[in-house]
Amino acid sequence: MKKSNKAISGVIVPIITPVDKNEKINEKPFKSILNHCLNANVDGIFVGGSAGMGPLLTESQWIKAIEIARDNVSDSKFLLGGIICTSTAIAIERIKILEKVGYKYMVVTPTYYINLNAHPQFFTHFDMCRQSTDMEMIAYNIPSCTYSQIPIDTLRLMAEKGFYKAIKESSGNREYFRQVLKIAKKFKINALQGNEPDIEWGLSNGAAGIVPVCANFEPKTYVAAWNSRLKNDKKTLTAAQDRANFLRDNLLVKSEHWIAGIMYGAKTLGFGNGKPVKPLLEISKESKKRIDSLKVIN
Repeated sequence: MKKSNKAISGVIVPIITPVDKNEKINEKPFKSILNHCLNANVDGIFVGGSAGMGPLLTESQWIKAIEIARDNVSDSKFLLGGIICTSTAIAIERIKILEKVGYKYMVVTPTYYINLNAHPQFFTHFDMCRQSTDMEMIAYNIPSCTYSQIPIDTLRLMAEKGFYKAIKESSGNREYFRQVLKIAKKFKINALQGNEPDIEWGLSNGAAGIVPVCANFEPKTYVAAWNSRLKNDKKTLTAAQDRANFLRDNLLVKSEHWIAGIMYGAKTLGFGNGKPVKPLLEISKESKKRIDSLKVIN
């Protein structure tokens, strides 16, 4: 397996996937929100992730999403495809599709529904995914969705074996992230902070990038956060974190569903109809009013 791709860093947007009334990919607003983020000079796009409803889309619509993104994201940017599946066999099928479409990076979570609970299970899944392709693998820890956390010992062993050069860590557990950073430093792996309240903390402690869902709405805030880290500008980084907290509190409607919230936020900018795929439902009128009042800051 080849390991020649550039290591992921910077601002990676977990792009949402606008759909029409029939829950088919709505190509025009999808291209528009891709350009909205790319024009803000983000470093990459993550398609088919949690925010992009990757596990919720039918296979045909998932394929359409990854194809549209491939056609609209230049090779000067990172383009990541999500492999979030209920079994290793299904994951490998999707890996082969990503590979055929021309992706260089895959983001792999533990399997879910029947959640994993022991090192051999995690290792087997990631090992088989790794061996199935030459694409670069990004390990993805998101226990809020998979209901399992990749054991630190498993991450360390995979790092020793060269399975991955980046990890997206979205648990919100700072002690766990500290352990990830130790592995990252020892094995020259890039740790990406996926928990938005911890952007400032993560970047200040050595994270090599961020993966913020609210960048779909206001990407320049997160680009400013990353640039301030590069310049060691603590004041701007703190200001960017404050703004990120405000956006998260208003866009990711905790009482309903965060995906529906960010999709409605995108609608207010002209990107799609604001509706997720079922069984998720669009947010309430009250929540819409709050989001309607938000203004993008450049």
